[in-house]
Amino acid sequence: MKIPSLKKSGGATAAVLPATAVAPAVVLSVPVRRLATFHLNGLGDLIFTLPALAALRESFPGAKIHAVVRPSLAPLLQESPFVDEILLRPKGGLSKQTALMMQLRARHIDVCVAFSQSRNSTMLAWGSGAATRIGFAGAKMESLLTHHVPKDTAPYTVETHLDLVRALGCPAHHLDPRGLLHIAPDKILVADKLLLENNISGEFVVAACEASLKRGIKEWPVERWARALDELADRLPVVLVGTAKTDSVTSAMKNPVVDLGGKTDLQILAALCSRARLFLGIDSGVLHLAAAMNTPVVGIYGPSDWRLTGPRGVPYRVVRHPVECSPCYLSECKWKGADERKCLTRLEPQSVVVAARELIGI
Repeated sequence: MKIPSLKKSGGATAAVLPATAVAPAVVLSVPVRRLATFHLNGLGDLIFTLPALAALRESFPGAKIHAVVRPSLAPLLQESPFVDEILLRPKGGLSKQTALMMQLRARHIDVCVAFSQSRNSTMLAWGSGAATRIGFAGAKMESLLTHHVPKDTAPYTVETHLDLVRALGCPAHHLDPRGLLHIAPDKILVADKLLLENNISGEFVVAACEASLKRGIKEWPVERWARALDELADRLPVVLVGTAKTDSVTSAMKNPVVDLGGKTDLQILAALCSRARLFLGIDSGVLHLAAAMNTPVVGIYGPSDWRLTGPRGVPYRVVRHPVECSPCYLSECKWKGADERKCLTRLEPQSVVVAARELIGI
């Protein structure tokens, strides 16, 4: 990966290097004792930053790393060797954000790395008092950052986050998130207990059917899920996971499945994925969580780009119905009627079943 040239803001010192340079693009004039990282709100986006966090730890082994994340994502970093402290980024107005800003300032942060382009993250980085504040060009209120790294792709990826830390001179030895999530032993025990309570002692398939509220465009139709999972359940037990039970799918199935929706936190979910023979799901944070736990993946892709946000580092199959408008990156389909979400509504269950069989030989 080429080191990106940087745009300089304010009075901070920066060296603008050609794209083929191997030296850091940001010249740090003082020792780095404390770093703060600002993360996006999505599960998949947090997982995409793990290789960058590992690179920061390796390059600044004596520094304290403070990760600023939403409370819902904090459990995934609790056991991380790459983070010394988790600071929760609350929702809410100026008073709550100011309180977090003061926490950061009290820690005397030297370098801020803004993986998020949000206004909130940029302001918190500025308010920390750090001399070096690096983020992506095009971030909200980007003038509050001292250095900007070009961001070439529309969605965030592992590579875009690595671009930020490479600009600080951090070589990347991990190019995918495998092995970078650390799960507490007691959470693994809970996952194993859940499996035993549901009479699963051997190989099984874990499936995640739901999309987030904001990304309903990624959903695969319920009846197609039911047909695909019914056929897979003839060969291996199927465990459904998610934030809630998937009654719409299970009620349409002939074969019984284990629905653990709503019964797991993120660490238990990661442990379940690590035990599975196969993960099956739409492009989602849970898909990338499974890949990070080194589980083979069958990914169902429609409006998102499998070439950018496909599974990383594990055996996988991407299943899609090619249409002229995919990938579109839209949050709402531009078509109506019979053509609405045709990239997914025309994807046959048998294609998913065949992909699963090919991948793990069932």
